[in-house]
Amino acid sequence: MKSRIVITCFFVFVLTICRAQTNVNTKFNALSFELGKTGLIYNVTFDHRFQNNNAGLRIGVGSNFARYLQAFTAGVGGYYLLGHTTDFFETGIDLCYLSIVEISDDQKGFTILTPDYPVKTYYASANIGYRRYGANTLFRIGVSPGFIKNDFLPGGYLSYGFRL
Repeated sequence: MKSRIVITCFFVFVLTICRAQTNVNTKFNALSFELGKTGLIYNVTFDHRFQNNNAGLRIGVGSNFARYLQAFTAGVGGYYLLGHTTDFFETGIDLCYLSIVEISDDQKGFTILTPDYPVKTYYASANIGYRRYGANTLFRIGVSPGFIKNDFLPGGYLSYGFRL
């Protein structure tokens, strides 16, 4: 299942950047590294902002790279930006597939942001934050609370990337 999700995200990423003989401004795409959010700890995100619009979409995969409670996420999200030029207020929603595998039940870590039990489910979260576009960079910071089954998960993110 993980390999199918990663391959699908890769093909969407490649198809979005392939622009044979078109005159598209590439500064509307970004590839960023994110702490927090859907990757729970580490996340790689491809971001596409629609031309002549303050809306966009995001595709990401992430993991916590933990030893005893391994988490993997892959998902998509949409966002809308309020503001102009380079500084924006960002709102959006994400839907992710979440897989948490417990390797050892006698080793427990600090898990306030993630469930501390094995689960394979879809998980929705909301985004509220700040976004800044530099000449060739993208910076994002904000909060992203979500729900998994009956659990409320507080969340936040800090993201830095490069515009393509």
